[in-house]
Amino acid sequence: MKTKKWDAIEHARKFLKLPEQVTRIEILEAYRRCCRDLHPDKNPGIDTSEEMAQLNMAYRTLIDYVDTYKIELCPNEMGMSDDEWWFHRFGQDPIWVGDHREE
Repeated sequence: MKTKKWDAIEHARKFLKLPEQVTRIEILEAYRRCCRDLHPDKNPGIDTSEEMAQLNMAYRTLIDYVDTYKIELCPNEMGMSDDEWWFHRFGQDPIWVGDHREE
């Protein structure tokens, strides 16, 4: 059963003509492409304000989703060692208790 949030994400993705798996950069590129298509200079005499409002809402929905579920993958960005990052992310691995590095 889909929730309203997932329906909004699906609608936004289809509105921007994006595939199911998409990056933040691809969302931004699709948003800019649609903005160019709906711009008043390109459409003289046509009111595109409603479409622009829908476009902005679709963009914000997808960007909020991407930002909410962003996972830090690079341990060095936060100044942690690989071991510290792993422990911070996943906790102690029950198999590897103690330091088992080869010297």
